[in-house]
Amino acid sequence: MATEIDFLRDQNQRLNEVLRRYQMENFSKYTSVQKAVFKGDGEDMLENSVVDQSFLAPLITEYDKNIEELNAQLKYYQKQMGEMKLQLQNVIKENERSELSRQKLHTQELLSQLEMANEKVVENEKLILEHQEKANRLQRRLSQAEERAASASQQLSVITVQRRKAASMMNLESI
Repeated sequence: MATEIDFLRDQNQRLNEVLRRYQMENFSKYTSVQKAVFKGDGEDMLENSVVDQSFLAPLITEYDKNIEELNAQLKYYQKQMGEMKLQLQNVIKENERSELSRQKLHTQELLSQLEMANEKVVENEKLILEHQEKANRLQRRLSQAEERAASASQQLSVITVQRRKAASMMNLESI
């Protein structure tokens, strides 16, 4: 409300200024009554000038000009705001596209890294299978070697026992 009052006061001051200028420019055209009012010979110059219809026409015309100027400025600013909104929307869309592009690149990098990691996992699984197969073969060979060693040990024990028997029989024969 206070801003409206300030606006109206400002408008009133402007219009009074315009009226004074108009009166000064057109002083010779006034009637004697109008000149007396303008010079301040009347009781209240402002009151008489407003009542005198000849002063109102230029005042209203100037007021209308001010309103037209304000409306033109308002339209200009509204147009500027519309253009700024469009520019802002374009910037927002560009930022979104840029952000999406950045995210897409990051996602592609992550997918590439994931594929490389999967390839390494597959390679490691193959190596593990190969090592397990080697370990199984070595385990079989070790088991076979242990069986042969056990068999050889039994044969050696049998041979040793037979030799002892043979040696003891020879000893007995020589006696």
